[in-house]
Amino acid sequence: MSPRTVKQFKEIRQKTELVIIESALELFAEEGFDGASMQSIAKKADVSKGNLYNYFKSKNDLLSGVLNYGLNQFADFFDANSVKLLTEKEFEIAIAGNFEMIKSNKSFWKLYYNLFSQSKVQQIFTEIFTPFLEQFLTIFESYYINKGHKNPKATALLLGSALDGVSLGYLMMGDTYPLQEVVDQLIEKFK
Repeated sequence: MSPRTVKQFKEIRQKTELVIIESALELFAEEGFDGASMQSIAKKADVSKGNLYNYFKSKNDLLSGVLNYGLNQFADFFDANSVKLLTEKEFEIAIAGNFEMIKSNKSFWKLYYNLFSQSKVQQIFTEIFTPFLEQFLTIFESYYINKGHKNPKATALLLGSALDGVSLGYLMMGDTYPLQEVVDQLIEKFK
């Protein structure tokens, strides 16, 4: 057997980190942040506890990894650095893309929203979500300024709340939720 290359080591490390993150998310959602131990996460991820600490130095660090993993899924749609001013078509694509992402990984997002509601992790959520929220607001506030809205920041916040509400409704009701019709109305009302 030949030695592994640097690229192979990197790929193995990335795969293991993803398994750890997904295992942690599931256990945090099922058992709560306090109830899930590093030992139980390591066991679920099929790594040793010592190896787990090679990836994440603490449970808070692991929670940050879980949250960043989720937010990175939104990066393509809401990157303030690459999108200076949304057109109506880009707005529609971003909103529809948000729900396509949620549809493609419903179990992850159910667990994510469950974890989000746990009071013990609110400070970590706030620290990680604040920069993302500011980025989201910048993009959509600029969009609404350009459209001449009287209070573009409030409209951008209302849009964010509507996105969360529709996401939760869809995740709770599953395929009985008329997602496409609701998304179409959401786009029509907010564009």
